[in-house]
Amino acid sequence: MTLISEVIEVPDAVHKGDFVLDLSQGVGDVDRTLDNYVVTPELAQRFDEALSLIRSALADRSSKAAYLNGSFGSGKSHFMAVLHALLDNHPRARAIEDLAPVVHKYDKLIGSKRFLMVPYHLVGKESVEDGVLGGYLSYVRTVHPDAPLPAVLIDTPLLDSARALRERLGDEAFFALLGDKEEDDGWGEVAAGWDAERFDAALQKPPNDPDRAELVTSLQDVLPGFAELARGARSSYVNIDDGLAAISQHAAQLGYDGLVLFLDELILWFATRMGDHTWVAREAPKVGKLVEAANANRPAPIISFIARQRDLRELVGTNLPGTEHLAFADSLKWWEGRFGTISLSDNNLPLIASRRVLKPRSDSARAQIDAAFAATEQVRQDIRSALMTENAGRKEFRLTYPFTPAFVETLIALSGALQRERTALRVMRQILVEQRDTLQLGQLVPIADLFDVLVAGDDPLTGELGNLWRSAQKVYGDLRRLILEINKVSEDDVPGLAATHAFRRDDRIAKTLVLAALMPEVDSLRDLTARKIVALNHGYIRSMVPGQEAGIVLGAVRQWAARLGTVQITGDETNPLISVRLEGVDIEGILDNAKSADSSGARRQVVRLLLFDMLGTRESLGIDGVTVTSTIWRGTRRTVELLYGNVRDPADLGDSAFQPSHDGWRAVLDYPFDEEGHSPVEDLERIRNLRDRRPAHTVCWVPRHLTSQAVSDLGRYVRLQYALGASFDQLAGHLSDNDRAVARQQMVAQRDQLRSRLENALLQAYGVGTPDETLVDTAHGGIDMFASLDPSFEPKVPAGASLRQAYENLLDQMLTSDFPAHPLFGTAEVRTADLRKVHAQVRRAIEDPGHRIMVESGERGVMSRIAMPLRLGEQHAQHFVLGHHWVQHLNRKISDAGLGGKPVSVGQLRAWLDEPKRMGLPQEIADLVLLVFAEQTNRSIASRSRPPIDVGTLQTLPSDAELVEQELPGEDAWREARERAQAIFGIGDVTELLTARNVSVLAGHVRSKVASYRSAAEQLVTALAERGPTVLRGADPTSTERYQIADGASRLCEELGAATGDVALVDRLAGIALPAAGLHVGRSLATAGDLLSAIRRVDWNILATVASWGTDHPLGLRATGIVDDLAQVWTANEFTKHLQPALGSADAGARQLVLEATRKPETKPDGPRPPSDPELPPWRRDETSHGEALVANTADIRGVVATIEDLVRKHQRVRITWEVE
Repeated sequence: MTLISEVIEVPDAVHKGDFVLDLSQGVGDVDRTLDNYVVTPELAQRFDEALSLIRSALADRSSKAAYLNGSFGSGKSHFMAVLHALLDNHPRARAIEDLAPVVHKYDKLIGSKRFLMVPYHLVGKESVEDGVLGGYLSYVRTVHPDAPLPAVLIDTPLLDSARALRERLGDEAFFALLGDKEEDDGWGEVAAGWDAERFDAALQKPPNDPDRAELVTSLQDVLPGFAELARGARSSYVNIDDGLAAISQHAAQLGYDGLVLFLDELILWFATRMGDHTWVAREAPKVGKLVEAANANRPAPIISFIARQRDLRELVGTNLPGTEHLAFADSLKWWEGRFGTISLSDNNLPLIASRRVLKPRSDSARAQIDAAFAATEQVRQDIRSALMTENAGRKEFRLTYPFTPAFVETLIALSGALQRERTALRVMRQILVEQRDTLQLGQLVPIADLFDVLVAGDDPLTGELGNLWRSAQKVYGDLRRLILEINKVSEDDVPGLAATHAFRRDDRIAKTLVLAALMPEVDSLRDLTARKIVALNHGYIRSMVPGQEAGIVLGAVRQWAARLGTVQITGDETNPLISVRLEGVDIEGILDNAKSADSSGARRQVVRLLLFDMLGTRESLGIDGVTVTSTIWRGTRRTVELLYGNVRDPADLGDSAFQPSHDGWRAVLDYPFDEEGHSPVEDLERIRNLRDRRPAHTVCWVPRHLTSQAVSDLGRYVRLQYALGASFDQLAGHLSDNDRAVARQQMVAQRDQLRSRLENALLQAYGVGTPDETLVDTAHGGIDMFASLDPSFEPKVPAGASLRQAYENLLDQMLTSDFPAHPLFGTAEVRTADLRKVHAQVRRAIEDPGHRIMVESGERGVMSRIAMPLRLGEQHAQHFVLGHHWVQHLNRKISDAGLGGKPVSVGQLRAWLDEPKRMGLPQEIADLVLLVFAEQTNRSIASRSRPPIDVGTLQTLPSDAELVEQELPGEDAWREARERAQAIFGIGDVTELLTARNVSVLAGHVRSKVASYRSAAEQLVTALAERGPTVLRGADPTSTERYQIADGASRLCEELGAATGDVALVDRLAGIALPAAGLHVGRSLATAGDLLSAIRRVDWNILATVASWGTDHPLGLRATGIVDDLAQVWTANEFTKHLQPALGSADAGARQLVLEATRKPETKPDGPRPPSDPELPPWRRDETSHGEALVANTADIRGVVATIEDLVRKHQRVRITWEVE
């Protein structure tokens, strides 16, 4: 197999300085720098930005600055070195093909302008002046050794004065003056040693040189006016403001158009001094002088490039307090507002890596790599998705192959925190070097191997990640020790382990988790699952059965989580999220304090609770420890007793514990562990003994025993559960409040993981899932785990992915053995509302002549789910067709029992429903079948203890109720009775189908109507006979049509009320002679009550008086008209003329006439008195709000006027209208 090192240039070793460029070195050795430099399109754009900044500075004649943003290894020093070469118009730099557009754009700037470019190393300097001004002096002395220096030193005025004094005095007098000192000045002969040569040499020395310092001391005695200025200075340089002006002027004097400062280590320098608050507060504001200053005399614009690998804000919060924090933050804001930014992105890494780290040895080697890369397309889609990133496609993957985009994304994220010498390129090369003899072409570098590079040294990360790294090392150390223990190897064994050893697999899983905890913001490491871990380490996590790799990862992590609180598993049970915590507290002391809580009884109780929870059953113990559970079996609710105990031990479970307390089943769950020396064999032996002696409706579930490790996990779980309770503060008393909070979180996480592990162990113990010998004793299992005390029932191993499913499968076996013919109603419980819907639809089908009905879409589901399994009929796509299964089955049973034509009890019929095989229908469902049977076979149901039972209403039937065959009327009589019932009584809701129930319903409705009409109908007949002579003026009232119909309707009610039995009533209704059409009779009955009330409201005395007036009476004609109008309606049929309004009108008219007749007309004094009217009974004026009167003479007018006057007195306002006939 071809190794990667055979096709890619991989050196023998990686050196500390690889891929790290010293700026001075890069500027000094331009050819080497350019040989190793890779220009990407993005970098070309950054060079454009840098040159644009320089051009604008020259054009504006102003100083400018820009940050070079980038992580360690992003190429900041290389960038500045190449920019230096471009500005120097170096031919090799101009010839870089990828920079051709940039060179062309800025050719005038590059070719015609001269720049003095100063590279800086600031680390170790005492001040900004010392770094910037001192660095300038050092560089100028190198490139222009003969040129005078700028006036940036604090002693420069003193030295200038000394030069002038020397010229004026001459050498002999001047040097004699320097040597004229007191004998005890401490300098002795040294001071006397000044001459021209030594003097000139001292003038050229840097500020801290001993000769220069001695010269300055000597001159202070000669020129005391400058002594105080020198002694008061903090450094050897003038202030930064004046110093920058001085070096700008100096550069211009040397013939340069601009001064470019490459401040490669400025930010790094500040980072090393952040602990010195006073220094930071003093020096930070000086940096701003690079672009703005009080002394603006800068003929050569200063352009500064400041390398920035970290934002100083990351350090401010932890190192600067109070007002100093605010002051430094203000300085940073000031810098940000005036400095530009040129960002060197880590996204250039793939292309740079392809040219500098992953360069093929030859074209043939490149072809081999291309072929191996193409094979990655065949990898499963889910794995490819995990290996790719949002910003990297196949093209980028090829550039970094065998490093995946996910690996590179993580490495880029780490780059910002890697130590300077640990650049991303160096990390990639280091991995290749370390695996040069093992990494094969076609293999991908697993992401876990990135962790190995970090481990290979102390504190590889800086800043906040540096602190997290120390926590990560501790967590990884705990994981590694646990992995060694689980795999039963030692650290000494590890180097000799095969690449496929389980330890190496588990170790990579642990490293991946720790990396994810270090870099949670990296998409590739976010939301890790077992499948994602497998993908990120593709090819290095294997299983005997392909596709089971994720299960291996999850199993390993679950085992760790049960032992270490830092390992966490959350979310979906089948594909959960996996993570580790990098910060924690030692919880072992708490658990040691909780040891007393771990007892055999506590362990049994915990397992009971876990089991019942897994079964989905709420524990509710009775006095005997039995929990009564309810389950939905084939759509019906069933009760099963559940008992948990030691089957082997009679002291724990006596013989009576195996006897159900009801007609159903009892399930006994044995402990999944026992005292040492006992095994499931003893449990099975006792079960066989009980079956022989005391058979019962009981099934025993005898599980495998847990291993010692699983039992140990159980004990730890017990202690965790106890410690997290009310005693937590006491048990954790040795921890601080903050540590207690963290400890509680860890304990909760570990408890939850232990619970998950224990649940998995219990699943295997009770026969669900493949047994793991590390968790359960695999010697016991299979069919031996299930034993019945009922000889007629032999359980099979129940299927199910969970304990609840297995339990339900076992219950299904148990209940099926009892009720093999039970309908399959599905998993949802059959409710009363469902049965009502079924009953209503079946009844519709019964009443339909073709027994076939259209069922609304919303009802079809319940008909298919219940009516069909219950054999009531067939539900098709839209129609339901009534079935006759129960009619045939029950009629046959009735006939076989010799009960044909005789009453049959409900209890007997229910028993026949369970033949030939038991159905075990709940009573409500069985009664639905019997109600349908009764209606289909024209039977009624009667009970001595209850009123008549309506077979059309779903209800619970008494067991002693009896179904009785019903006699039916003839078809003609039924048809006539239905028609008359509707015409006379308005009963229209009974279908035409002749059935016992329809007959019963019709009879019931008729009886109800008769009962409500009968009394009023009889009284109406009497009233018509009594009041008729008054209206008819003595004629026979019984001869009228109204009377004859009312009398016939009354007799109809009497006849129907006297009928005994439904059939007799129907026959009588159909056969009785009616006095008129049914509708006319019905109207008479329906209005009888109202007419009777209207008759009683009439004042028959007044009406009789008015009826007695003849034509000779002044009001006789009007009286005759009133009575005649009433008589015309009185004699008519109510269907054609309504009597009630006629009575009201006649009564009002009669009252009005009597009112008029009681007023005496005015007479002339001399005239004869008119004849007196006959005496009238007292009359009360009707004080209505309106009225009318017929006026035929002046006497009539007086009466109306008198009435109106009376009304005006009472009501004040009266509206008057009149009409002339």
